[in-house]
Amino acid sequence: MTTPDRKGLDIEATLNDLYASEINASISWIWDGGFHVTLGDPQQAEGWAFRTIGEAVAWLRDQACARYPDSEFAQKYGGFV
Repeated sequence: MTTPDRKGLDIEATLNDLYASEINASISWIWDGGFHVTLGDPQQAEGWAFRTIGEAVAWLRDQACARYPDSEFAQKYGGFV
């Protein structure tokens, strides 16, 4: 896992670290509908829509830390929440 930059969100690193921690998530989009994001089991996941990919990934980061506090991901990113 890479070290996060406290000055900004590294989208690629955040998504790679979610994957490495085996945390299920998905991102989809419609050109005029924003970015739709889910975290957890797709059949039970609650989804949210965001205007930008940065907002979507920040939500994933924050929710993953809250829902999986014992994960390696939360240990790394918990200080950003």
